[in-house]
This record gives sequence, C-alpha cells and structure tokens, in this order.
Amino acid sequence: MGIKYRKDDDLAFLQYCTEEDLQVLARYLTHDKDSEPRITSELLESQDFKAHSGHAEQYRRCWHLIAGELQHFGGDTFVNVFRGGGVLYKEVLSDVCGKLKVKYGKTDSAYEIENKLLDKFISDSWEKMSAEQKEELLKNVGLDGKLGGAAGLLALQAALRLGGAASYKVSIIVASAVAKMFAGRALAVVAGGGVMRGLAILGGPIGLAITTILTVPAISGAAYRVTIPSVIQIAYMRRAYEEQDRF
Repeated sequence: MGIKYRKDDDLAFLQYCTEEDLQVLARYLTHDKDSEPRITSELLESQDFKAHSGHAEQYRRCWHLIAGELQHFGGDTFVNVFRGGGVLYKEVLSDVCGKLKVKYGKTDSAYEIENKLLDKFISDSWEKMSAEQKEELLKNVGLDGKLGGAAGLLALQAALRLGGAASYKVSIIVASAVAKMFAGRALAVVAGGGVMRGLAILGGPIGLAITTILTVPAISGAAYRVTIPSVIQIAYMRRAYEEQDRF
C-alpha cells in the first residue's frame, strides 16, 4: 500500500534530528528485539527509502517515511485502509500512556504528555535505587543530591514539568535504557560526562523498571512493542532538538 505520512506538527521536528537518532527510531519500526525483520514494516522496502541507499543521511532524507510508518503502527490496520494513512503522533502517544496508566490532561501538549511518560519510568525506578543512585540521578539533572526519599522524587517530578535541561537529561537516561533493551545498544548520544556516568549507575534500576512495565500482559501486543519504545525515543529526540536552540 505504501507509506503515507500525514502532516503532523508534533513530528515535523524529526527532519532536524541526527542520522543516528533517526536510525534508532527506524530500528524499532523495522526489527524486533531479536533483530528479526517485522513483517508489517514497509520502510525498508519503500522505493523512496531505497533510492537514498548509501547516502550518509539516508534516514534524515526519509524522515517523513519513518514518521509515516509510526503513524501506521499507531492506527488500526483496517481503519488505515479507509483513512488513507495512520494516526497523528499525539494519538499514538496518548494510547501508549493509556496502556501504561499514565495520567495526562486532554489539553496537554505532546511535550507535556511525554514528560509525564518519562515521569512514569523515573517514579517506578525510584524505590529500586540505592541512596547513592538517587543522589547521582539528582545531581545529573541539576538538583540537590542530598534530597532523599519522597522529597527527591518530588523535586525530580517538578523539574520534569518545567522541561528544559532536566527533562532532556532524564530523557537520555530513559531512552538509553530502552534502546539497550529493544535495539541491543545504548543510544550514541553526545552529552555531558555527568549524564554519561549516570547512565552506567542508573541503567540497572531504570532498566529493571522498564522491563517490568513492558512485560505486563496488557501491553504485550506486537504494536506496543513498537509504539512504546518509539514514543520514548521521540521524547528524547524532541528534547535533544530543543537543546540545540532550534525549537
């Protein structure tokens, strides 16, 4: 049927993202965690995508195909036949949050909903962290590392709501843990040394929380194994783009 991208203000920024980050996003769409190709994916067989084969920025040139493939995964296949395309990103994101029991407001922006999704993973990981890991996480996002217990978590949640650097750094940690689980490697991100040190320390608790969340029977369907890591990757990419002062 071919990939049809629906104009989507929440995905338009993808055209400015790095080749490497787009490759990770595309990987979720085209292969499962065992590196087996997804039979429902059309991206790699797309003539438009193949036309850019060998180009150093093949994925950037085809960002709209990647976005369109995600829109298709997010929508019901039967409905897509009549709709002529998939669903908008915010609907995909909202569906993921509904399955993960993440509360959000109907008027929230995609950015705000993504922050609440990131909050879900951090909050579920918090009690699994040692005091040292909690301190390291707080320091990495620019907060007082001496805050402990509920006060530390509340400070993290407040920082996420404000967005900016704290949200970006949390998104690196969560997206890297997801990439390691679903793509077999951590994200190749260019970040401050403090964040990268935090990845090594926090990968365990956050990775465990992510594994626990994603093994719940209610979200074990094939589509969610695509849409959940994809929206987390997009949340990270949006914040990386924001940090470049292009937003």
